[in-house]
Amino acid sequence: MVYSDSQRYWIWLSSIQGLEQKPFWRLMEEYGEAKYVWEQLILAKRLLTPKVFEKVKAARTDEYMDGLFTAMEEAGITALTQLDDDYPMRLRSIDKAPLTLYVRGSLELNDPQMFAIVGSRKITADGMHFTETVAHDLAEQGVTIVSGLALGADRRAHEGCLSAGGKTIGVLASGPEYIYPSEHRELADRILQEGGSLLSEYPPGVKPDARFFPQRNRIISGLSDGVLMTEGTAKSGAMITMRYAREQGRPCFAVPGSVYSMASEGPNRMLMEGAVVTLSAEQVLDYFSWSEAREPAQEQQAELPELDEESRKLVEILRFEEKSFDELAIDMKMNSSSLNSLLTILEMQGIIRQSAGKLYRALV
Repeated sequence: MVYSDSQRYWIWLSSIQGLEQKPFWRLMEEYGEAKYVWEQLILAKRLLTPKVFEKVKAARTDEYMDGLFTAMEEAGITALTQLDDDYPMRLRSIDKAPLTLYVRGSLELNDPQMFAIVGSRKITADGMHFTETVAHDLAEQGVTIVSGLALGADRRAHEGCLSAGGKTIGVLASGPEYIYPSEHRELADRILQEGGSLLSEYPPGVKPDARFFPQRNRIISGLSDGVLMTEGTAKSGAMITMRYAREQGRPCFAVPGSVYSMASEGPNRMLMEGAVVTLSAEQVLDYFSWSEAREPAQEQQAELPELDEESRKLVEILRFEEKSFDELAIDMKMNSSSLNSLLTILEMQGIIRQSAGKLYRALV
């Protein structure tokens, strides 16, 4: 991409780690353009702390400038600044909007319908299924799904969207060429291949850091029309995203859960504070009036295969609550070999699922 002088120097100045937003805008107010900071840096000494001034001074070299733009080009990264018309309109309106976004993939970040889904990294079996399902159903209606490419709920949100052929955006807490966790590299490639985006406010070369994740969350909510929390504790990163959503005036949605489950602590608290109860994609679609073209949910569901009496009894048990193998053996009055065969068949048919905790749950 060819950048104008104004864009190029803005990108340079905003890329300097340690130069926060407040001093950046102080410089812009004084100089008018970032280009003049480069040309007359000594005048900035009175506007910056000694430490920050030294950081800007160290970056004011052709080597730094050329290295930044070379790294962007090699990684397929495009920078969008607040000077640009393509900068996301929703994000531009929030407090402390990123000065520059570094984007891999699609630069179309102003889709008509954009919605964030967040939740716990340590997601339950039910949380996995619900998150995938709601993301899939929203994507089928043309909604772009935004999340953070993290373990657990984020991954399920991206994958659910992709399974419907939808577009999804991953917001990173590092330079956009760093995929964290590393096991999500394949998922990141799929997002890009399917027309989605990976973006960050951090330039190439910046590695993931614990300090960056809470700041990243304001971008997830800021890009979106609303935010859904599927699971998470009251002190989770997902709750930080929900707080940002509230501050930004974004509608909040939450999935109710057991009062005894830590996984539902965050959503239940959000519901107490006025979040929209969300049992399916329907509540989101109806809230935003995105549902006019939607077919009735019952018409979209696949019919169940014919089940014999034992299979139907087992499925009915697992529709009510999760059960372990031993509990099912007692409830079904079956020996281990027969029960194992029955469970295997139902899993292969996609009727039940076994969670990481070795509990079974009906998916129908």
